[in-house]
Amino acid sequence: MEKYYEAIVVGTGVAGSAIAHRLNNAGMKVAVTDVERYGGTCVLKGCTPKKILTGMADIIDSSNRMIGKGEAGPRRNIIWKELIDFKNEIIDTYSAARLKGYEEAGIDTYYGAAQFKDDSSLIIGNDTVKAKYIILTTGAEPLDISIPGVEYITTSDKFLDLEELPERIIFAGGGFISFEFAHIAAHAGTKATILHRSSRALKNFEPDLVEILIRASEYAGIQVKTMQEIWKIDYDTTNSEIIVTTFDRIDHKEVTYRCDMVVHGMGRTARIKELKPEKGNVAVKNRAIDVNEYLQSTSNPRVYAAGDCIQKGLPLTPVASMQGQIVASNIIEGNRHIPDHSAVASAVFTIPVLAGVGLSEEEMTEDHEVIFNDMCQWYSVIRTNMEFAASKIIIEKNTGRIVGAHMLGPEAENVINLFALAISYGMRVSDLKDVIYAYPSISYDVRNMLG
Repeated sequence: MEKYYEAIVVGTGVAGSAIAHRLNNAGMKVAVTDVERYGGTCVLKGCTPKKILTGMADIIDSSNRMIGKGEAGPRRNIIWKELIDFKNEIIDTYSAARLKGYEEAGIDTYYGAAQFKDDSSLIIGNDTVKAKYIILTTGAEPLDISIPGVEYITTSDKFLDLEELPERIIFAGGGFISFEFAHIAAHAGTKATILHRSSRALKNFEPDLVEILIRASEYAGIQVKTMQEIWKIDYDTTNSEIIVTTFDRIDHKEVTYRCDMVVHGMGRTARIKELKPEKGNVAVKNRAIDVNEYLQSTSNPRVYAAGDCIQKGLPLTPVASMQGQIVASNIIEGNRHIPDHSAVASAVFTIPVLAGVGLSEEEMTEDHEVIFNDMCQWYSVIRTNMEFAASKIIIEKNTGRIVGAHMLGPEAENVINLFALAISYGMRVSDLKDVIYAYPSISYDVRNMLG
């Protein structure tokens, strides 16, 4: 049976939800569909469940750090099953609320993998849905890799649903997922190892701050091995363990690591294969939906896309949400709105947190300067018995305007938002230093970070 809508949104994450409700509120007849439970990557398999787990790791670490400083001990670990049950309760509530919101708004809901039939129609299960606008917000999925033994790799999605953790886990890749999950696992009593193929982990962050984070990770019992290119993965049936063989790119020799689980952290790619975009005349570039500056398909004007299935902007929840608002505005008002990705703050929820926004030191010119601070002896750090903290602020020499900020330390994910605000509104060092902050607080340290 064929049904007609003014707009069909494929994907129910933050981008898809923002678009569907905006278009519905504008009086359009709208439908949504998803291959999984409603909620999208962030709610089901991304930021929301991850932050529940990293939050617990931080609580455990804070308690353990203060043993002998007022905390009686003994050292604690995460009780994994209880934490996963707690996570599931929250995620189930969020997912149900997302579905209820659509139903109460009068937005039609479908389930199943959507596939293009032609440039204006999708096939969803037994239904054919035709629409004036088709909006793709399908998110991302783990990158396909061609390593022999790939069948022994566990995805990050499955890691978040594990009922129990094994004793030894190797996290393949040196990005967000591996570092955050390694810190979670380490605080659950698991021996965690990160294997990364190049010399630089967390490549979107400042290398010197990443090096400090690596030292903090090793202090927490996590092994971080760079320049390790994974060649193959085998399963040893005799000892019931996984053997990971790498090529050490420094010593130019094979190295073997033994573990009970390997978790995929080697990148993600747009989740578009099931869509059959070629049937809808939807261009794909670099394995993502190719869109113009208005987030409209470069080949099919009926199609817009937002979030992790395109390559514009960082693959972050706030970026997807902002892009969703842009798409909705362009459909309602005509193509007039362009997303601004210039001051997007991001954070790695390790212990401590690593965060950054704006210009990096590599992008600096002779017109910029860096204000660097080793924060290890600052009151806001030593009062928590934390041993790893630093900041780096980048400013324009002539104007004093803040153009970049990077921080490793307690509550970095919150402080970085002050700098994102400053960069967005062209604020100068003097503007931030003139503010009277609450004391003692982490935010008060902003004055000191600026020299």
